[in-house]
Amino acid sequence: MPQFFVTSSDIIDGRCAIRGEDYHHLVDVRRAKPGDIIRLRDEKGVSLDARIESIGADRLETVIVGESAAPDVPVDITLCLCLIKGGAFDQAIEKAVEAGVSRIIPVVSERTVPRPSDAEAKVRRWNRKAEEAAKQSLRERVPVVEGVRAFSDVIGLNGGRLRIMAHPGAPVSLKQCLRAGPGSVAVSILVGPEGGFSPGEVEAAAAAGWTVAGFGFSQLRAETAAAVLCGIIVYERGG
Repeated sequence: MPQFFVTSSDIIDGRCAIRGEDYHHLVDVRRAKPGDIIRLRDEKGVSLDARIESIGADRLETVIVGESAAPDVPVDITLCLCLIKGGAFDQAIEKAVEAGVSRIIPVVSERTVPRPSDAEAKVRRWNRKAEEAAKQSLRERVPVVEGVRAFSDVIGLNGGRLRIMAHPGAPVSLKQCLRAGPGSVAVSILVGPEGGFSPGEVEAAAAAGWTVAGFGFSQLRAETAAAVLCGIIVYERGG
């Protein structure tokens, strides 16, 4: 059963009430019943085992029966992902969260096809997708999907981190970059849209201090690259 995120203030005298979407998911989808054990996670990353005591019309009452501090992903990854068509961006968020990303920045680049309309609503939906994926994959915390930013803004961010632009055919491989870069476990990875980055964007990122790195023998779809590259970074830099 996936975990459910709560806050310390939700827990009173060793008891916690579950309401809203989580309540409906447990009751209507999971068919939870009194006596079942579910997993809760508070904002400090503490994992809590809770036994369902009663199920009401709009809330589910639990009692905490155990806790443990489970470690999260041992590397801080910021995924800067250019917007991609349809539901592919939603899928990229879900899989990147499962792979271990820490935060996600949606990016508008030169070849981005979908231009952000009603961006605030989209960001809210993307954060819901991130929370659902974090629940399913038992992440310690929910990675945040930030507001949409322009490419020119993004390449100026995170100067103290190892910053990598994923670009097919680059002379430096992702493995070389990860193994030769600074020892920090903080990494930013910039992934382009379906049409990739323009030559001008590659030059601008390199001039801003990003390492342009290739990542294998095939050209991955953007939503695939988002998850695969994050997984590789966790493997190489996560100790």
